[in-house]
Amino acid sequence: MVNRIKNFILGISFFAAILVVWQILCFWGVISPWMLASPKETFFSFIKLAGDGTLANLLAISFLNIFPAFILAVAVSLILGVLVGISGTFRKMFDPFLSAVYLVPSLAWLPLIILFLGFSRQSIWAIIFISSFIRIIYNVIGGVRGIDQNWLLAAKNLELSRFSTIIKVIVPGALPQILSGIRIGFGSAWRSLIGAEMLVVTAGGLGKYIWMSQWSFRSEQVLAGIIAIALVGIIAEELIFKKIEKFTLIKWGMIQ
Repeated sequence: MVNRIKNFILGISFFAAILVVWQILCFWGVISPWMLASPKETFFSFIKLAGDGTLANLLAISFLNIFPAFILAVAVSLILGVLVGISGTFRKMFDPFLSAVYLVPSLAWLPLIILFLGFSRQSIWAIIFISSFIRIIYNVIGGVRGIDQNWLLAAKNLELSRFSTIIKVIVPGALPQILSGIRIGFGSAWRSLIGAEMLVVTAGGLGKYIWMSQWSFRSEQVLAGIIAIALVGIIAEELIFKKIEKFTLIKWGMIQ
C-alpha cells in the first residue's frame, strides 16, 4: 500500500508542477486568456462537457468511427501476419508492400481516400484500418517467427495438422507480441482518428469538437477535449488492454 501511494505521488508530481506553473503564469497575466485558458477554466469546461452529456455523445461518435475498422484490422493482421510468419513465399510477396506502407504516415493517405470515399465515415474507417493494421501485423509476424522451433517439432511429432499447429502452438506462442501489437495499434488508431475527425468534420467526434473550438478561440474547450482524449487512452491501457493481457497470458500458461 505504501509503495502504491508513493508511486501515485511520483506519477502525478510532474503534472502537478506543470499545473502550478501554468496557473501562476495565467494569474500574473504572462499568458493571455484568449491564448490559453487557465487550469481552473479548463477544469470547469471539462466538468461541463462531461456533465451535460456532450462528452458521452462525442465519445459514442468517435467509438463508432474507430472500432469497426480497428476490429477488422486486428482480424486481417492476425490472419495475414501468421501466413507471412510461417511461409517464406508469403513473406517475399508482402514484405516490400508492408515496408512501403509503414513508411507513409497514415494521415497522408487521407486526401486520396477522400477523393474516392468523400468526407464520410468510410474515409475515417479507411484511415483507422491503415494506421492500426501496419503496426499490428509487424508484431504478429515477429511473434510467429520467434516461436521456439522445439515447439514446432513437438507438434510435428504429435502429428498435429497445420491448422491445429497454428491454433494450439503458433498463436499461443506468439501471444505476448500479438497483444503488444494490438495495444500499439489501438494507440496509433486513436491518434489517427482525432486527426481524421478534424479534417472530416462531417463525421463528428472529439476531433471535430476540438477543431471547431479552436476556430472560436475557446482554448478551454480545446484543452478539455485533449484531456478527454488522454483519459480514454489511459482507461483503455490500464483497464482493458493490461487486464486482457494478464488474463490471457495466465490462461495460456505464459506467466504464473
